[in-house]
Amino acid sequence: MLWLALHFPQFALDVLNRGRTDDAACVVIARQRVIQSNAAAQAAGVSEGMGQQAAIALLPHLQLLMADTDAERQALEQLAAWSLQFTAQVSLQPPNGLLLEIGGSLRLFGGLPRLRQRITGELIELGYQACNGIAPTANGAWLLAKARDGRPVIDRATLRQRIGVLPWGLLPLTIDQQQALQGLGLQTLEDCLALPRGGLGRRLGKSLLLELERALGERPEPRPMFQPPQRYEGRLELPAEAHDNTAILFALQRLLRELCGQLRGMECGVQTISLRLEHARAGVTTLQIGFLQQTRDVQRLLRVCRERLERQALPAPVTALELVTTDIRPLPPEAMDLLVEQDTRPTGDWRQLAERLSARLGERTVTGLGTRADHRPEKAWSTPTAGEQVQQYADPYRPLWLLRTPELLEQHRGRPCWNGPLTLRVGPERLESGWWDGQDITRDYYTALAPNGSLLWIYRERRAPGGWFLHGFFA
Repeated sequence: MLWLALHFPQFALDVLNRGRTDDAACVVIARQRVIQSNAAAQAAGVSEGMGQQAAIALLPHLQLLMADTDAERQALEQLAAWSLQFTAQVSLQPPNGLLLEIGGSLRLFGGLPRLRQRITGELIELGYQACNGIAPTANGAWLLAKARDGRPVIDRATLRQRIGVLPWGLLPLTIDQQQALQGLGLQTLEDCLALPRGGLGRRLGKSLLLELERALGERPEPRPMFQPPQRYEGRLELPAEAHDNTAILFALQRLLRELCGQLRGMECGVQTISLRLEHARAGVTTLQIGFLQQTRDVQRLLRVCRERLERQALPAPVTALELVTTDIRPLPPEAMDLLVEQDTRPTGDWRQLAERLSARLGERTVTGLGTRADHRPEKAWSTPTAGEQVQQYADPYRPLWLLRTPELLEQHRGRPCWNGPLTLRVGPERLESGWWDGQDITRDYYTALAPNGSLLWIYRERRAPGGWFLHGFFA
C-alpha cells in the first residue's frame, strides 16, 4: 500500500476565504484571538495568538472571519468526496486532513509525480493550500505531511529513518505526555523509539506507543473509509457584496469543480442543479438550472450557469452562494476520457446549444419532444424542458404527424373517404380512456390506405353522433 496524506495547515482560513478574488488582509478569530492569517496580514505583523484588538490596531481595515467548526467539518467531507475520483479508499483525518491510498491508482494517472501534481494543482483551483506526505503507512504519511516533508517514502526499509528525524510534537499528545517527553530530554521520534518499548508505554501511555508502531507499519491501521452522500451541498461566502456576476462566477466555478470531482469518483452525473444566491437585505434568489442529459463537465455546467445568471435580475447584492443537487445518478456509458473532466463532444453539440439557449431565453422557450403515459393520442406527448425527467414509453405503432384537431371525413355508402374511398388495412384498435378527468374517449382506430398511396391513421367515433375522423399521417 502507498498512502498520500493531505494536511491543510490553513484550513479554517481556506474554508471561509476561498470565495475571495483579491489578496486583502484577513484573519480567522476564535475566542477573541487570531488563530490563522493570510500572507497580507502576516506581512503587516499580525501573528497567530495575537488578540483581536491588537490585530485591528495594526491593520484598521483587517477583515475578521469568525471560526466555523461546522463549516470546516462539512468542507472536509466534501473534499473527501472530491478525492474519490483518484482512489476508492479515502479516510478522514479530522480536523484538517485526508488520507488517500493511491497504490492502485498510480498506473491509471501516469505515475506518482503526475498524480501528486494533479491532486495538489486541483486543490489550489478549489481554493485550498495543502501539504502532502507519501509513505507505505497512513500514520507515516500523515507525520510527513504535517512536517511539510514532501519527499516520497516508497518502502518501509527507509521509513524509520525518515520519520525518526521528525519532532515528537507532530504526534497527538496530551499535556502530560508532552511534559514527560520534555522531562526526559527527548526531541525527535527516534529518541522515543530508542527507549525500551515497555518502559516507554508505562511512562507515556500505550496510545503514544501505538501511534509510533502504526507509523512504522508494525501494527495494523484500521481506518473507516469515507462513503460519499447521494447529494452535494456546497456553500461559499463572498468577501464583499457582489454587484455583478464576476465574483459570483469565480466562487461558483470552485463549487462546480468540487461537485464534478465527487461525481467522477461516484461515476455519476447530474441533470439539474439548484443555485441559491443569498442577499444581505433581500432574502434568497433560487435558480433551478437543467441540462438535456446528465453531465459532470465543469465547463459545460459553468457555461449554462453563466447564461442563466446574465438573464437574472438580482434584487440586491449577493453575499453568499450555495450549490445544491440531489439529482446524482449513474452516468450512461458515453465517449468520455476517464482522466479528463471535459466532455469529448464538441461545444457545438446541439444539446449544449439548446441548454445555453434555454438558460438565456427562458426554460419554456426551448423544449424537447417526449412521450407521456396516456392512451389518448392527443395527450400522449409532451414538451419537456432542459433537466426535466422524461420517461420514454413503448407505445403501439403510431404516426409521427398527428393533427392538432381530428378532421371529420366524408363517407360514401358508409365508407370513409379522403381524396377517394379509403381501404382499411389494420384495425380496429379500441381506445377507451380519460374517464377520470372528464376528457374521455371511445374510439376504434384503423390504419387506412388512400387512393394516392398515403397511409393514414383514422378512427371511428363510437359515441353519438359517431363519424369517421382523420387523426394522423404515417411517413
